[in-house]
Amino acid sequence: MNKVMTMKEAVATHVQNNDFVYIGGYICRTPFSAVHEIIRQKKKGLTITRGNAADDFDMMIGAGVVRRFISTFISLGVYGLARCYRRSLEKCIPHKIEVEEYTNLSLPMMLMAGAMGMPFIPVKDLLGTDLMKIKGFLGENKYKLIDSPFDGKPVLVVPALNPDVGIIHVQQADENGNAQIWGIGGDCKYGANASKKVIVSCERIVSREVIGKDPSRTIVPDFKVVAVVEEPFASHPGYTPGFYDQDFGFGYLYKEASGTEEGFHAFLKEWVHDIPDRAAYIQHFIDRFGYAGYKKLQAKFDYGYPVSYEY
Repeated sequence: MNKVMTMKEAVATHVQNNDFVYIGGYICRTPFSAVHEIIRQKKKGLTITRGNAADDFDMMIGAGVVRRFISTFISLGVYGLARCYRRSLEKCIPHKIEVEEYTNLSLPMMLMAGAMGMPFIPVKDLLGTDLMKIKGFLGENKYKLIDSPFDGKPVLVVPALNPDVGIIHVQQADENGNAQIWGIGGDCKYGANASKKVIVSCERIVSREVIGKDPSRTIVPDFKVVAVVEEPFASHPGYTPGFYDQDFGFGYLYKEASGTEEGFHAFLKEWVHDIPDRAAYIQHFIDRFGYAGYKKLQAKFDYGYPVSYEY
């Protein structure tokens, strides 16, 4: 079944107020196009999660669409602390979000448990940390200490996560939703498969035959996917391996703008609210920074070493 639609249609149909949303983009392939559309449509009360949260999460928090955040940490990468996140927690601007914090290993494992249909999963890296002393909105369900049924020793277990919807950006997908990535995977595969349904944006839509020629790259099968959006440059200012590089200059622009409430809202107006879709975003980027600046981000092409899938 053809599931191709616009990002506006995908978010309007499949992201509801108060949903629990997994947003992919562990270091790379951040679905900024979807994040902008969520903000543009003024969704409310979302619970969001991913390991290695960055400026996309900070932007949603500052825009007021987030109520709860299941986190490992959040930063602006080389530019330091996330400004909107700090204003939310320290000054209740635009409102104070609720946070439940885990380690950078335990959260992906919670998503893995969700993807595998398990109710919980044992972890070791929370033991002995202050994260065990601080409980947020999950309260006593943040973790449990149980006795191992095998040797009786204490085991720390954490709950599985099953978001209402997962949103990921990939290099390529077919029109049915079989989605493929290369480069850093992070928790993207587990986050998508733990979700009840998945929105996939991709740099290019390819045929089912192309997907079948390299099946090991497929991280989510079509039956999990409810929408496919062909959205080139959707990860900017992040990067998508094989297509374009990280835009550190734009990252600095966001850091400076988000330093004040006024600057942040001016940034949102220019790059989100006054932009109807990703095509207009690309054109505005070219108008603002020049075609040479846009072209400079594009990746050169290089083949990986070929493999044979013959029997």
